[in-house]
Amino acid sequence: MHSYQYKILVVGDLGTGKTSVLQRFVYNTFSTHYKSTIGVDFALKVVQQDSDVVVHLQLWDIAGQERFGSMTRVYYKDAIGAFLVYDVTRPKTLDHVVKWKQDLDAKVQVPGGYGDIPAILLANKIDQQANPKSNQEMTEFCIDNGFIQW
Repeated sequence: MHSYQYKILVVGDLGTGKTSVLQRFVYNTFSTHYKSTIGVDFALKVVQQDSDVVVHLQLWDIAGQERFGSMTRVYYKDAIGAFLVYDVTRPKTLDHVVKWKQDLDAKVQVPGGYGDIPAILLANKIDQQANPKSNQEMTEFCIDNGFIQW
């Protein structure tokens, strides 16, 4: 049996729902009670790839205000990918993920110096959205800003 461990960052503005996304993905639960993350929180998702491969995803939930702090370089160390979360009900958070992406690109690279880590944009709270952006708009946004997908 082969076992792999990967560190994935989850970043975005305060209140975008990063912790809720992780709770749903890792534990398949959702809470309506909001509790702000202080610093960083962790979750582990174990994925059975096939009968021979197990993948351990270390998911690092970085507090929304941390982009302005001095600890992000430490939190980002050894990450191989990132999810950047924005809140569709707060359009400014979409603008802000560009700054988060720039912060990531400046502080963490693919091991071996192969460029920026892959970043995927997550649109959260879509059940509350009044005027959704089109798939085309979101795809163009991702291309323009260096996200591999949304």
